[in-house]
Amino acid sequence: MAKIEYMTVDEMAEVITPELLRESAQQIRKELLMMPFQVFQDQTAKYVTVLPGVRNQVMFNELDGDAELAPYSVQNHDKADYSITGRILEVFPGNCAKDFDPMPLFHSIYGESLALGQALTKHQVARKLLTLFAAKIGKHINDVVFVGGVRNVSGKTTADLFNSFDTIIGMEITAGNIAAGKNNFINLGVIDKTNAVEILKEYYRSCDPELKKQKTFMYIPQEVYDAYVDDYQARHGNLTYNTSFDKLYLEGSRGKCELAVLDNMSGSNFLKISTKPNFLLGTDIMNQQNKANVGKYSPWACTFEYAGVYGEQIRCINKELLKVGAFELESSEPETDPDEPETITIKSDVTVSFAKAVDEATVGGEYAGQVATTDPAGKTVAYSSSDETVATVDETTGAVTLVGAGITLITATFAGDTTHNPASASYALAVAAAAQQGGG
Repeated sequence: MAKIEYMTVDEMAEVITPELLRESAQQIRKELLMMPFQVFQDQTAKYVTVLPGVRNQVMFNELDGDAELAPYSVQNHDKADYSITGRILEVFPGNCAKDFDPMPLFHSIYGESLALGQALTKHQVARKLLTLFAAKIGKHINDVVFVGGVRNVSGKTTADLFNSFDTIIGMEITAGNIAAGKNNFINLGVIDKTNAVEILKEYYRSCDPELKKQKTFMYIPQEVYDAYVDDYQARHGNLTYNTSFDKLYLEGSRGKCELAVLDNMSGSNFLKISTKPNFLLGTDIMNQQNKANVGKYSPWACTFEYAGVYGEQIRCINKELLKVGAFELESSEPETDPDEPETITIKSDVTVSFAKAVDEATVGGEYAGQVATTDPAGKTVAYSSSDETVATVDETTGAVTLVGAGITLITATFAGDTTHNPASASYALAVAAAAQQGGG
């Protein structure tokens, strides 16, 4: 039997069978269920607390009140002035089922590594294919931890599964529970590279003294961090001892406020100062509701099945544990009243798809190429080919011109607009060489 790296698609089909994929999925079930967390463990998971044993919901009681000693007296007896608010972390079940043909995926995605001499066994191939899908699930969860997630029971994407932290904050602002009068909200206005240092310092200084006593994170997107570093360098770059501008802690916080720079906060309306235990991501990884499997339901495809439960909550929104700062990066509107809640703009997702995940053609034969569809319909996409020595594609129409034998990915990309997020989809095009004419 030929080595896997030299096998044709037909030979691979006899080795990487649905049964092998199903067996591998069962063997590495725990690894597949943990994969979403491994995707973002080096960034997001460093700054939030993952609760792995939440079956349905759990309540956290938030105490707001005061008590203190006074000089001894029999009269020192009065009714406590306090309130207890229950905050519920609820997790929601989600699932996906994706049909796929493992052969083109193997040849298009892993061919490069094989060419570099990293030979794979059939079990390793199965493992790589399955963890690829599980990692994609983790990526989409990570993308909506802070921004974009709005619970929608009839939705079709990860953004519909649970409320992001920004969505929770927006709801609490609307309800009046996060407000300037409660000292857990401040309107910071426009942040740019000329004022970022002063604004972030003033933001931290505006926190309640009890919050500033603790080890905290200031959760900020990369764009705000860039403005902070540029402003810091402009102010202090001429100092001979100042050789690094990779700032890890907020200037003037005595090392108590670490900058948590998060790529998945891009587009956020809010900065947050809080502690890691206050931001909760709940799941129940090894519960029987969670599933990772491969099924066989149609003649030409396997089905990757995955189910899990996820949800988020902010444990406490009182001023002692949270300070929210509303901001803008560019100002096109007049400044608003500091007590007026910021409007949250949440973009919708677009689905781009092709009729077939895999297509075949022969050099010299007729092949028009597939046209992508979008949901919502009518979105403009741009086409591209991953290997133009195999086929080129018209950027506007998707029309394909065959060039040579091989496999290329034809991709349709929607760039996004003011109301919708970017999206893309691809199909694998296997092009065979032209048949040679027999001699006379």
